[in-house]
Amino acid sequence: GMSAPGRVSIVTGGATGIGLSVVEALISRGGQAVIAGPSDRALDAAAERTGAAMVVGDAGEPSVAHAALNLALDRWGRLDSVISCAGVPSFDNVQAASDEEWSRVLNANLRSAVTTVRTCLPALLDSRGTIVLVSSLAGVLAVPNAAPYIVSKHALIGLARSLAGDFGPLGVRANVVCPGQTRTGMLEEVMTDAAGHLGITREEACRRAAALTPRRLAATPEEIAEVILFLAGPTSAAINGAVIMADGGVSAVDLSMAGLRLFADEQASA
Repeated sequence: GMSAPGRVSIVTGGATGIGLSVVEALISRGGQAVIAGPSDRALDAAAERTGAAMVVGDAGEPSVAHAALNLALDRWGRLDSVISCAGVPSFDNVQAASDEEWSRVLNANLRSAVTTVRTCLPALLDSRGTIVLVSSLAGVLAVPNAAPYIVSKHALIGLARSLAGDFGPLGVRANVVCPGQTRTGMLEEVMTDAAGHLGITREEACRRAAALTPRRLAATPEEIAEVILFLAGPTSAAINGAVIMADGGVSAVDLSMAGLRLFADEQASA
């Protein structure tokens, strides 16, 4: 519940993108956060800007996860939520991705979540806390040439469902958010890659991708953070083991048919 220090959360990937927006929202509402991430200016800047406590290192390493947990417990005496936002993209199919690429992506996207959750479960059992894993639209649908990313993001859904079944009876909830296109550094990377294949600018790739969504717009990190905070907090008590699509409706429509309509609309307006 909302005890004296507000809700205490560990946010992996809290220095950039969706994770940073989560930290900003948590702290602006009286909560506390520990962010974990690699040593770089982004981590320092995020800690300075938000007032979050920080742990430097790879969240997939048990020692780093333990450091984050100990920092939360030493400073605030409790841990209410683990929010796993760490992740990297990949740009190869199953065969083309090297052994090193598979290891790198599975470590960043899956092992970071598994390790943080395993480390923090005793504290979450004490607080009857919550876990929110940030997957992706690619956690439920394949996209071209992103096999290690797709595999890792699908696996996070299995992790949340396993947690829900095993630890729901003990008072801990685990849910997954699947963002679609969201205005982050990762989207820029993905759109740069797509633009290169299409021979167009990144801006044009972003415009075309957004045009194929029912919303006709990419989400902001702040919008995704609102969904995460809802799932991390007490008002979502009835939700456990759920996969929440925060994709502007992309996964709800048949793109093969919706795309036909879009082409018709473009021809009509041409």
